[in-house]
Amino acid sequence: MSSEGRRFLDEGRFEEALESFSGSEDAHGFFGRAVALQLLARFEEAEAAYGRLLAAHPGHEEALANLIAMNVEKFDLARIEQYARRLLEISPDAPVALQGLIVVAVERRDFDLAASCFARLSRLEEAGRDAVEYRLSRHIVERLKDHHGSVAHPR
Repeated sequence: MSSEGRRFLDEGRFEEALESFSGSEDAHGFFGRAVALQLLARFEEAEAAYGRLLAAHPGHEEALANLIAMNVEKFDLARIEQYARRLLEISPDAPVALQGLIVVAVERRDFDLAASCFARLSRLEEAGRDAVEYRLSRHIVERLKDHHGSVAHPR
C-alpha cells in the first residue's frame, strides 16, 4: 500500500485513503482501495475490489480474511462459508476462516462442524476464540471447549 494511503487508513481518513489508492493499478493499490471501501461500509464496492485483486492474485490471504470479516458483519452466511473454505485451501489453519465457519455452523445448527473448527483453533488463538463466542450460548461454548464427540448429541 502507498505510505500516504496507509497513513490515511491509520488516521481514520478513509475517503482520503480511497482517493490515494485510486491511481494505483498494482496489488497494493487494489488492496488499499478495497480496505478503504470496506471501512467506509461500501460493502458491495469493497467486495468487487477484493474480487479484482483475487482475480490477479488468487492466493491473497489478507483479502480473503477481510472478505470473511466483512461478510460476518453483513451476516451473509453463504459468502462467509465460500471465502472461509477458499482461505482454508490456502492456509489450512487460518483462524479467521475457522472462526467464520464456526459462525456459519452454529447458525445452521451444525454443531459437529462448529466443534471441529473450534478444536482446530490453536491454543495461541484464545483471543480469537473469544471473538466468535458472542454468537454462541454459554452452554454450547462449554461443550465446544470440552468436545469429546458430537456436540449435537452429547454422551
